[in-house]
This record gives sequence, C-alpha cells and structure tokens, in this order.
Amino acid sequence: MSLKPSVAAALLGAALLTSGCTNNLKPLDYHAERAYVPVTLDLGSINNRFDEQRHRQMIGVLKDTGAFSMLDGGYSRSGYSLSIREPYDGGPSYLGLLNVFTLFTFPMPYPYKDNLRGQVYKDGELLKTYNYSREGWSVLAWYVPLSSVENRRQMLDQLMNEMDKDQVIPHQP
Repeated sequence: MSLKPSVAAALLGAALLTSGCTNNLKPLDYHAERAYVPVTLDLGSINNRFDEQRHRQMIGVLKDTGAFSMLDGGYSRSGYSLSIREPYDGGPSYLGLLNVFTLFTFPMPYPYKDNLRGQVYKDGELLKTYNYSREGWSVLAWYVPLSSVENRRQMLDQLMNEMDKDQVIPHQP
C-alpha cells in the first residue's frame, strides 16, 4: 500500500524536473483603438524550433493588440512592412555547458543584453527605425524564468506605443 504514494511522488518529481518553467510571451499592455492598414510582418529567418515558437508567440501577441487589420508574413515591396529583429550581442555560452554539469539546478549568474529593432517600410523604403535594449543580471537555472521573454514583451509593447504615437503607419478609415 505504501508503494503507490512513493510511485506518485517519483512521477511528480520527474515531471517537475523535466518540465521547468514555461517561457510564454504574455499579452502586451498596448491595445489599439483603431487598426492599421494591412501590414506585412517580417520576423527574420527560422533556424530552429525555438525560433519558430518565438515567431508564433510574437505574431500572436501582435495580433491580440488589435492594431493589425491584416498581418501577413514575409517581406513585401508594396504597401507597409514591419520588420522586427532581435540583434544578438553575444552572450555567456560557457554558462550553458557549466550548467549541464549541475543539471541546471545551481543558479548561475550571468549578464544579459537583449535588443529589439523595429523597422517600418513603405513600398520598400525605410520610414523609421526603433531600437530598444534591456541590460542587467539574471540567473540561469531550470526553475528561473528567462529574462529575455519579459524583456521582449516590454520592448514590443514600447515599439507598439511609439509606432502609434508617431503615426508612421496609417489607420484604416
């Protein structure tokens, strides 16, 4: 009879060890009063499944703002295009290897610098560039959410607010 609770505890422990924290992009604080004219969105190339997940999440939160009447993927030479990139400034790749030896249980401190660049084009001509950056220190462990996810959310929110303020893309009639 005492075997069942220990099996349940072992399964729960294994699930907790393998699941870690989710790194979903939360909705933006920005909500549009009116939608823009149709916009083509370019998030860059997809090199792995993490890029694909990040792109899906970014498209989802941008659509949920109500700012886009139509959000098409890719790059277009006609109409309005929004290009969003996250330039990489290098990072602590040695920490990943070090953390493998501790099974990601020992919190390894590391400095981070997250960047986001938004560029608005009309008919292939650059209209405006927005650059954002977040710097600080965090810890790398399976039970600590990544700072880059919240930083991305904040920078996207700031981008949407500034694009709305600058009225660089017209709204639908």
